[in-house]
Amino acid sequence: MSMDELPMALLSDILSRVSSRSLIRHRCICKRWREVVDDFYSRITGKELLCQEIEEGKIYLLDEQEEATKMIQIAKFPGLKDYIFQGACNGLLLFAHKGVVKNNPDLLLNPLTQEILRLPRAPDFQPHKSVYGFGFDRSTNTYKMVQIDEIDLDEETRTCTVRARIYDFEKRSWRICRAPPPPPSSHSARPDGAFVFASRAGCTFVFASGALYWFLYEYSPSGGPLARAMLSFDLTREEFNPIPIPDGLLRDVLHMHELEGSLALVHYPKEAHIDVWVLEDYRRREWTRKHRIRAPCAGG
Repeated sequence: MSMDELPMALLSDILSRVSSRSLIRHRCICKRWREVVDDFYSRITGKELLCQEIEEGKIYLLDEQEEATKMIQIAKFPGLKDYIFQGACNGLLLFAHKGVVKNNPDLLLNPLTQEILRLPRAPDFQPHKSVYGFGFDRSTNTYKMVQIDEIDLDEETRTCTVRARIYDFEKRSWRICRAPPPPPSSHSARPDGAFVFASRAGCTFVFASGALYWFLYEYSPSGGPLARAMLSFDLTREEFNPIPIPDGLLRDVLHMHELEGSLALVHYPKEAHIDVWVLEDYRRREWTRKHRIRAPCAGG
């Protein structure tokens, strides 16, 4: 039986037992091996952690197949120090340029194949007033990139106009999203759907369950951002929706992640534990606490 005749489920099971270092090395054997490894990599990257050392422009894969969990360098991009990591989808990494020049492109990077796609910035791009998202729409079998921009601030009402654009990878151009995000407020997250624009807090996105997610913030008197709610974007419907954060989590440190295909919040209370909450029902916006991990240093 040839490799082409193996069921994908069996082939995936075999490759899952191979270390990441070996997989990267076997890409060089032949074209067919490269295709198989690249396809497998795109399937499993969400289960493993990609991280970066931005000063050196290095990309690492956290490999749990080794005897001891360790990071393996899979690529090096010297110019990456000029970019800020925004998030990942199917093994592809999105980076935004630190520069304020409109012509500086953003990057979509495949660290395994070392391919780079340079993305033009949207016409409404404004330094420090844009947030990004990148995900896969299963209904059309296409990737979509979203850019949200704060267009204008009303000094009297302290609210601003927001516009969203979607990047068409086939036409290589931007189009305006037909359903704009809810208008933010520079003061607080209110029940009427007005939220703080998140970009000034160094917001990154998470792709999970067919949607993109961002934190929405208000600013404390000291000037620091505090997560108060979340904003989602359904890639199929191309609609924005506010997502409430579970009660009791608003005053503590929160981090957002993808966990087994769903959105997860990692909560660091002042007690000696860490809680993991999962958004199990996107339509009903229902959260469930899945894990409680003992951690003496939590919250501190």
